[in-house]
Amino acid sequence: MVTTGGSNLVRSRPAFTNDGKRLLVCTGNTVSVYSVATGMLVAELVGHRGLVTTVIAVPVSGPMIKIICQCWTASLDATLRLWDFNSATLLQTVQVARPVVSLVIPDILSPSMHNDAKKHDRYAFLSVEWKERHHGQLDNWGGRVMMHNLTKMKEVNGHLKVTHKPELLVVSPSGRFVGVPDGHTIHIWKAPVENIENVKEVKMMRLHHTKGFSTLAFHPNDTIVAGGDVTGRILIWRGVGRHTFTSEKNVENGGRSIEMSGVRSHDDAVSLTTWHWHQSECEVKFLSFSSDGAYLYSGAKEGVLVIWQLETGKKQFFPRLGGPLLFLAHSPEPSLFSISCADNKILLVNLSTMTTEKSLDGIKPPFSLPDNLRCLSNIGAAVHYKAGMLVLPAENHSVQFYDVYYDRPVSEVMVSERNYIPANDISAFVTLVTLSADGSVMGTVEMKVPEGGVGGRFSLKFWEAKARNGHFSLSTVIDEPHSDAGISALVFHPLKNMAVSCSYGGNFKVWVEHEKVPSKQEIGQGCGWRCRSVGSYKQKAMLCAGFSADGSLLAVGAGDLITFWNPETNSLVSVIGESLYLTSISALSFIPKSHHLVSVAKGSNPRFSIWNLSTLCVWWSYNLSVEALATDPDRPNFAVLVPVPVDSSGKFKSEEDAIIVLFSVEDPIPIATWAVRKGMGGTLMFIQQSALLLEETVSEKTKVPENRLLFLNGDHEYAVFNPYNGNGDEAHVTPIIRFTSVKEQGPSGYEVMFGKIPDQERNVDKPSANMANLNAICTGTSQPWNTIFSGSSHVLPSLSRLGPTFLESLLEKRISQES
Repeated sequence: MVTTGGSNLVRSRPAFTNDGKRLLVCTGNTVSVYSVATGMLVAELVGHRGLVTTVIAVPVSGPMIKIICQCWTASLDATLRLWDFNSATLLQTVQVARPVVSLVIPDILSPSMHNDAKKHDRYAFLSVEWKERHHGQLDNWGGRVMMHNLTKMKEVNGHLKVTHKPELLVVSPSGRFVGVPDGHTIHIWKAPVENIENVKEVKMMRLHHTKGFSTLAFHPNDTIVAGGDVTGRILIWRGVGRHTFTSEKNVENGGRSIEMSGVRSHDDAVSLTTWHWHQSECEVKFLSFSSDGAYLYSGAKEGVLVIWQLETGKKQFFPRLGGPLLFLAHSPEPSLFSISCADNKILLVNLSTMTTEKSLDGIKPPFSLPDNLRCLSNIGAAVHYKAGMLVLPAENHSVQFYDVYYDRPVSEVMVSERNYIPANDISAFVTLVTLSADGSVMGTVEMKVPEGGVGGRFSLKFWEAKARNGHFSLSTVIDEPHSDAGISALVFHPLKNMAVSCSYGGNFKVWVEHEKVPSKQEIGQGCGWRCRSVGSYKQKAMLCAGFSADGSLLAVGAGDLITFWNPETNSLVSVIGESLYLTSISALSFIPKSHHLVSVAKGSNPRFSIWNLSTLCVWWSYNLSVEALATDPDRPNFAVLVPVPVDSSGKFKSEEDAIIVLFSVEDPIPIATWAVRKGMGGTLMFIQQSALLLEETVSEKTKVPENRLLFLNGDHEYAVFNPYNGNGDEAHVTPIIRFTSVKEQGPSGYEVMFGKIPDQERNVDKPSANMANLNAICTGTSQPWNTIFSGSSHVLPSLSRLGPTFLESLLEKRISQES
């Protein structure tokens, strides 16, 4: 069994169900169904073999809203699928010719078009990838906008548009029009109301601009179109399609003829208005009109939702949403929306009260270093071995603790307390994060980017764990611990509070915790940890380090050599290496329960080697490039992540670009292998089995615990393997404990009578870090008067008001029947 998680929640726009109680979210190859009331996962739609790019809830109204629960999905596996998301059942599969990037079905938004006396076929508009093999290589030829007949299950002849790249399609609220931005032009088609055989029969018009378009939106009345460009501007056309889509030749307004105000020549519109609030360097990510058409919503990189009054152009703001905005989705409830943020978070916001009601948080996405700094730091994740949590550096100067088994965040530690500032250049970021063996201490390395070659520096911080997992308080701050040199590695002693930091400048430092308890005046002044000793070897850059299992020996990679030190006396014990290979040691680790060490060397002749520490010689080795290394804490085994060589001809191209290989230290023949994708930038880690709360338990006869191997790819998606079950082709499953009951929590008796209690008046502790407790969702009670007195004491009404209502709730009302 392979447990997967860490999916991107914001790659595509989500969709609310018709009753507004659930939210459908594209997550990798599946669609996750979340409860709007609780924010918890309730179901998954599994079946696609490629990335799901679009989800559309089929509109239903009236009494059938609780019976018909269907949605369409599109995927890069070149299929469209119809689901019953209430039972997670696949109803229909439509095979198309190309990978689908975007899908709209206009008919389902306008039932009257499909329920005429003379019914016509149902058509879907598709934006697809278009790749062709040319001279043995797979060339990307941009995108195409196509049509597919869903009734006859066949493609409509021809292409509506050849685009520079696959773009997102937009359908009008009435279902009458479909549009797509492409370069400096917006293309708009009128959805067919009769059967067609060729796309040439579909009417089309264009709107032009001097800048490139990034998004568009249709007004509910279909005569107003808004477009956002790559410079932060919003363009609004009124009277769109008066000649192309109608038979009107002369348009009048109150007996006066309308002039073409600001409209470019040959554009079929009455007037054009331009608004500009978003940053000029940022493209407008989304535009959407309110259901009544009075307001226009826009979002971009600033993390601010802008609410425009359409008639006057006046603005309102919903600020501090925490990161760049990507998508906005409407709920059947007019005031409730979902906003997708770039930090893999979906906010459920109420615009009537300007509050965030729920937040669906995923794993923090990776962030890239500037090109001139990529050689300085190797940003990687750590793992809490016993608690089963990933520890990830994230943007906005934070570290995220993420529960692997429940696939949800536990906490977030702000390394530097700073508000989100939209900027094209990263000014500071966390480069390294490491936990001690027992998880009681965390070390972080933060880098401030120099501006104009001035002001750059590194900061080393030590944190002490609080009572709950994933919560830390700052203990010590050391600015520029290695002068101007960057920190390449940070490791902790396995048995005591000791840490070693390595630098590119050619030395390492041993840090220990003060034995005395600091006074109140000393807290936060760097008194918790101090530098005890410094070591170097021939001024070689030191890129990695590791302690032996008992902590008596410290190994430090110095250029192409491995140096061994006594961490207590800081004395050099021995030096081993093969300097003839012109490589540098990038990673090393002692192998538990053995007298061996594994090292990874990069350079002109990459290899990984197993060293026998008794003879100080190479035991065995492979000439392979290794991306990541991990050792099993309870067995003499280790795993390496090996990139697959790229086939220049493209004939053998595969989605899997790396292989995980598990070895025993005594045998160069692998124990097991797994092919994975997005291996570049990936990480390997072992996690204790008991930390994953797996359904199966370790047998009492088993002397050695079977730890799990975790692979985290370059996009922070992860998979957890059982490396010792002897089955290399394991099925990918989602643990049943991740799902919660679809039944949602009902209001208390107090809330039924007197309204919802404000959150600031509730005296409720924050959720426990035990993720099993987070999964327990209370259901509503059938007797709401049981909690009638559960409100805050200082806001409870008088007994004279509560008493009659309470007594009345105990009595059964009898309905009199008149003869």
